[in-house]
Order: sequence, then structure tokens, then C-alpha cells
Amino acid sequence: MTKMKRILVTCIGGHFTYQVVSSIRKVKKLSKFILGVDVNPNINAFFVDKFETVPRADLSKQKYIEKIIYLCKKYKIDTVIPLSENETLAISKYIDFFKRLKVKTSVSSFDTVKLMTDKLKMYEYLHKASIDVGKWKKIDNFNDADNALSILGYPSRKVVIKPRFGSGSRGILIVNHKKNSFTHLLRDRFCGEGSWEIIKEELKNLNKSLDNCFAMPYHSSKTFDVDCIAKEGKLVMAIPRLRVYENPLSPTNQGCVISPNKVIYDYCKKLVKVFKINGACDFDIVLRKDLRPQLLDSSCRLSGSVGASLNAGINVTAELIKMLHGKKISNFKLPKKVKVFPIPIFVESL
Repeated sequence: MTKMKRILVTCIGGHFTYQVVSSIRKVKKLSKFILGVDVNPNINAFFVDKFETVPRADLSKQKYIEKIIYLCKKYKIDTVIPLSENETLAISKYIDFFKRLKVKTSVSSFDTVKLMTDKLKMYEYLHKASIDVGKWKKIDNFNDADNALSILGYPSRKVVIKPRFGSGSRGILIVNHKKNSFTHLLRDRFCGEGSWEIIKEELKNLNKSLDNCFAMPYHSSKTFDVDCIAKEGKLVMAIPRLRVYENPLSPTNQGCVISPNKVIYDYCKKLVKVFKINGACDFDIVLRKDLRPQLLDSSCRLSGSVGASLNAGINVTAELIKMLHGKKISNFKLPKKVKVFPIPIFVESL
């Protein structure tokens, strides 16, 4: 790159944001200045050049965008990389504002991002496009859940209940009739595993409902997290990482193995084309026992565990920035069977 970039990175209070910033720093002459923003004013932003607070994008997209645009002008930003679902959605809605400012963003169109943040509509859309996404059933109450579980094979097989909207495994429930107590799978958010009777009791005790949810079969087969970069619906880069885990909702803690896989790669090509991805995205894909791939989840941004690819020597963030500014990405060969870990940095409040 001939000109060093001035980059704004959002949500820098996240556990893995440090590795995104480190990715940018690792490439000489890539970045001259990194501005970090977050809703929390007490973040210890030691790893960015400057820190600013922003409004919550989920409460007011307009106020959030007004602040981001103000900061772009103030600090002469030329690249914006959002790292949360709500911020990605807000930026995509006002993407023309950034184009007029000559600011590159790592997000796709508003229609694409909105679709990918609504998991139920996403599955319906892919099904109509003849993309295999398996079985699922919409749930809005406990009676719906009773019927869905029966149709999907419970109690003979495990079933997953997911919120229609959400990220980071929040609200995910694994229904397993062999579990006679509720097991919390992540310490900082509600998600867990138990029999249906146990889960119902837990939900009712917490006064939680099941509106805007859906159920699908639980797959214990090989699961891949795939970091992708695409340009106008064409796959530019895909890094498949095979999960190595004991906790099904916390794959990053046990690491992953860089695993080139043609079936997964070809499936990603179909997904980015159908979604019309233009920028970064992340897919969670299971390779079922019949060796057919199935999308479990997706996000239209860099993944929270993109640092795992960096630790294998593949700088997805830097390649994304190159592509956004019209430069060719680096030629590289995926390492085979390299086990890596994304290392979370817990950015404590001051």
C-alpha cells in the first residue's frame, strides 16, 4: 500500500478485539493511526492510538452513525471495521454516507446484513435458494417447543433451541434428555444444557420466554469456523478452522485446527454468492455424518475468534483492508493440521 491507513475499530472492549488491532499492527506501512471506540467509557484502551466513546447502536442507529461520521472527519479516518452485530447493521444502513466521505467499510449491504442477523429469515432464504440448511422449526412459546422437539427427534436425539436474533451463543439451549440438571456452558451469559423438563423449569424460574426462537437438530459431527473475505458475492479468502472442544458453546477456549477442506470451501462459495457478501463474514458450518455441509450460524463481520487464523500466520484483517482499498491480497498456502488458539485479552475497566 502506498498510503498508510487511518483505521477506526469498534467494540474494542471485546475480548478478542486486541488481536484484530494486533493484526493491523503486524503489517508494516499498513496503518498510521488506529482509533478505537466503545460504549464503555472506562475501557483500558492501551492498544489503540486514540479512544472515543460512542452511543449504543442498538438504541439509536442515527445517533451512533452521527458520532462515527463525526469521528471519521475529526481523525481523517479512511477505513471503518465494526466488530459487533448492531454496529455492523447500523453502518450498513448508512453506507452511502461513508462512500461520500471516501471511507471504506468492511460491511455488506443493509439488506444482506439484516438478513444474516435474523437467523429464521436467513434459513428460509437459503432454503428457497436450494442451499442445504437442514431441518428447523419456529418457536414462540413452550407449546411450540414441545411440538418442535417431538418432530425433530427428541428425546432420542439432542435438539438445539436458539434465539432468532443474537450472537455469542447467548440464549442457546441444548436439550439433552440424559442431563438431569441444568449446566451453564458460559459464565458470562445465559446458555446451557439439560433435559427439556429441566430447561423449562430453569426458564420459568428466570421468567424467560421462548418467543422469537427456533429449534434444530444438534449435530456432534465436525464443526468448522470459517473466516471469509468476499468481494461483490465472490469468495476471495476462506480459512476453515476445525473446532476442538469439550464445551459445544465455547469452541475458542479449546482451540481449533486449520483444516483446508474442499467441501467446506465450495459451500462457502455458494453462501457468499447467495448472500451477496461484500467484505468480511464468518460462517459456522457442520460437516454432517453423510459428509454434507450445513450452515449453523453466520455473521457479516470479522469473527470473534479471527485471532486463531492470525496465530496460524494468516492475517485476515490485513488482507481485508488491502481488498477494501483495491489491492491484491497476499498469495499464501493454508497450513495443514496446525492447532491454534485465539487468545482473549480481558480489557478491564479502569
